Amino acid sequence: MEEGERDLGRVLVTGAQGFVGAALTRRLRAAGQDVTGTDLRSASEPCDLTDYAQVDAVIRGGYQTIFHCGAVSGPMVLADQPLAIWRINALGTAHVLEAARVHGTARVVVCSTSEVYGTGLRWVDEVSPPDPPSVYGASKLAAEVATLAYVREHGLDAVTVRLSWIYGPGRLTATNLETVLRAVIAGQEAVFDASPEHITHYLYIDDAVSGVIAAGRAAVLQDRLYNISAGDGVTVGSLAEILRGLHPQGRIRFGGAGLPCGGPLAISNRRAAVQLGFEPAVSAGVGLDRYLRALRG
Repeated sequence: MEEGERDLGRVLVTGAQGFVGAALTRRLRAAGQDVTGTDLRSASEPCDLTDYAQVDAVIRGGYQTIFHCGAVSGPMVLADQPLAIWRINALGTAHVLEAARVHGTARVVVCSTSEVYGTGLRWVDEVSPPDPPSVYGASKLAAEVATLAYVREHGLDAVTVRLSWIYGPGRLTATNLETVLRAVIAGQEAVFDASPEHITHYLYIDDAVSGVIAAGRAAVLQDRLYNISAGDGVTVGSLAEILRGLHPQGRIRFGGAGLPCGGPLAISNRRAAVQLGFEPAVSAGVGLDRYLRALRG
């Protein structure tokens, strides 16, 4: 712990078997932190976030910091079950916030998503109006609003971090990026489901974890919402050029003609940099190289 940071104390990580939750748990334990991880799929610490009694039973154990990573992890997951998405992301977060209030948790960090900004091509920061294009995005925005309400009405020390498109070793849900990388490794034609001009916002898993921890360690929170992203968007064409440099034999084409070009153009990290000391440390080139190496085994 550095000067000016708060002691995380005893930590609870929800969604501890998910992509972010697992990486966060490993990082904290490696640093000697006392961490309990809970997850719907956990054999030792199971918890269904949609069941308040289960959430309360876990949190009543007493924690100084809760990192709430448990959620539907992206708009591609449970896309045909919108009510389930809403219950897990919105109601589940409300359950965590309420149990934290009742049992006196000192700090709650809620993981949200840059998907709340929508697909408009614009530069955005935390005061930009949200425009979620999906039930997933709307459910995460609802979780953010609930968090702020618990801060304002009940004095809960809680904060939300908007994470952009997280990638890297350990991701459990299939993504087009992983499909492309596996095809490149196998010597097959790799197809990006986007045009070369499409804007991406890939954030390496190590940087995502660093941002989440920074929100938990901040001694004083001047705001209650922070972007944790890689900053400027990177076009799919630029990603393809990076991959060709890393794997010159790769055959890459684009299959997304006519699709929206995505957005935003850039997701500002200035607030997190100034107030939390967060700066992304892993460039797209380094991150893709690490991911390729991990997929090769």
